[in-house]
Amino acid sequence: LEKTHFKTGFCNIEEGGGSIYYDISFFKKLQLPWFYLKNYAKNPAYFNESVWDTVGAFFSAYFIKHDYIFLYHYIPWNEEEINETLINLYDWELSPDTPTTWRIGDGTAAFYNYIYYGMAGITENDTLRSNQIREGHLSREEALRRVNLENRPRWESIRWYCDTIGIDMNEAIRRINQAPKVKLLQG
Repeated sequence: LEKTHFKTGFCNIEEGGGSIYYDISFFKKLQLPWFYLKNYAKNPAYFNESVWDTVGAFFSAYFIKHDYIFLYHYIPWNEEEINETLINLYDWELSPDTPTTWRIGDGTAAFYNYIYYGMAGITENDTLRSNQIREGHLSREEALRRVNLENRPRWESIRWYCDTIGIDMNEAIRRINQAPKVKLLQG
């Protein structure tokens, strides 16, 4: 349920119908670094100490053999049952700035989903809920109700994230809001 085609859509790459993020053709895997290199050349500030982590993550995600079993390919992912188990049996910590338990591990998701929503009008929440509709887990009406809540800016988490990585939140939000909007590949 977590496949996010829109992310490669930002790179003008249409993935196809695979259910796993790395399940794209070899040619399309090569198109990704080409897209990134062109954009790094346009903005040399992208070259910083994290570049080697980025390169390593790319190769790990797309070229290293994934020889393991995906639990939710065999067991249905039932959000209510999982939440009930995590919260009631394991005292799962919730985030005060969102009604969902999904993508709340740190402020990174709150920050990049704010960017995705502001720049393209879509977030990982939309992807999750759309996939749940397709799988028959949610009605369209319920999914829309949830994303309307979940796509609200998570200011507390965004502030924590900006403070943690050492950037000025107000300046970051200003720049994000002023940036030109993007169009996704229509497929």
